[in-house]
Amino acid sequence: MKRILAIHIFLLFCIENTFAQSTFIGGLFPTIDHSGTITKNLDYSLYYFGAFPLVNFKNPDISKDANFLLFYSEQALTFNVNKHLSFTGAYVYQRENVTKDNYSNENRVHIQTTYKHSVKTVNLKHRLRFDNRFIHDNTTDKTSYTHRLRYLIGLDFPIKSKKDNLYFTAYEEAFFNTFKNASAVYGENWAYAAIGTKLNDNNKLETGLLYITWNTGGNNWFHQYYLQLTWVSHLDFTKPKQTK
Repeated sequence: MKRILAIHIFLLFCIENTFAQSTFIGGLFPTIDHSGTITKNLDYSLYYFGAFPLVNFKNPDISKDANFLLFYSEQALTFNVNKHLSFTGAYVYQRENVTKDNYSNENRVHIQTTYKHSVKTVNLKHRLRFDNRFIHDNTTDKTSYTHRLRYLIGLDFPIKSKKDNLYFTAYEEAFFNTFKNASAVYGENWAYAAIGTKLNDNNKLETGLLYITWNTGGNNWFHQYYLQLTWVSHLDFTKPKQTK
């Protein structure tokens, strides 16, 4: 089953390449994924990343292609109904074309529900999120309101090793615009596959591939391939402090 799931995720990385008239870029995607347990039922989380395209695969010129495409910061609170079901509310600030004159600033509020379960050693996650997006375009000096629905399916499972500290993780997330006059209903897709290393009880490092594609109108798609480096950390404030 593990092999089937891994192959499925890998194929999702490749399927979008069938679209015509596409742009293909590659780069780096440093990420910080921090969370904490406040009470038995309440968690907080902080998620930050930057997207740095370095090369256009069709016409490589790193002097022109290297840029700071996205900055993203998310602050969230989660209520855990039980070990399987949770509800989350979050505020997001995102800036696109960070260092350019045609930048846009987005303030976003989202709500989501997550359901987790396990099949033998494979942990599965289903997440449904609704985004409320307020996007200010610096070029037009106008702010638009849009909304969308997102569905994510993810998994992770341990990898046998001498230290038993390795694991595989992956997810696939589809984005569906729900506002009127959207240029496309299916407007975006993210897919991720990585190997993680548990450093200790509180910290992990993940190295993997992230594939993002945006529908930029008609049959035009913006394909982005990133090497994602993620520091994952967690603190549990419900545990009693150890005394020396």
